[in-house]
Amino acid sequence: MFSQITKPTFVISESKAKRNIQRMADKARRQNIRFRPHFKTHQSGEIGEWFREVGVEAITVSSVEMARYFATFDWKDITIAFPANIREIEHINQLAKSVSLNLLVESVETAAFLGKNL
Repeated sequence: MFSQITKPTFVISESKAKRNIQRMADKARRQNIRFRPHFKTHQSGEIGEWFREVGVEAITVSSVEMARYFATFDWKDITIAFPANIREIEHINQLAKSVSLNLLVESVETAAFLGKNL
C-alpha cells in the first residue's frame, strides 16, 4: 500500500488513534479539565466524530474557514486558535450565528473593532 503513495497523504491507524483519543479524554476527565482538542492536524469531519464519541464537545481550529467546515459537522463550541482577522468579520459574524465562537485577540484595536462589529 505505502509503495503506491506518490503525494503527501494522511495515513492513520484508526485503532491507535481511537485509543490515544480515549486516553487523552480520560486523563482530562480525571484532572477535571475540559478537553478542547485542536483539529488542525487531521482536519477531518470523520476523525472529529471519534472525539465526539468519547464526550468531546468543544474543539479548536486554526482558521475561520476550518471553523466553518467543522460547523457543518454540528460542532457548536469552536475556538479559533489564531488571532482574529478583522477582514473576516462577515464570515466571523455568519459563523457566530450558529456556534459558540471563541476568538483570540492580539491588539486593543482589534478588540475595539470586534466590540463594535460582532
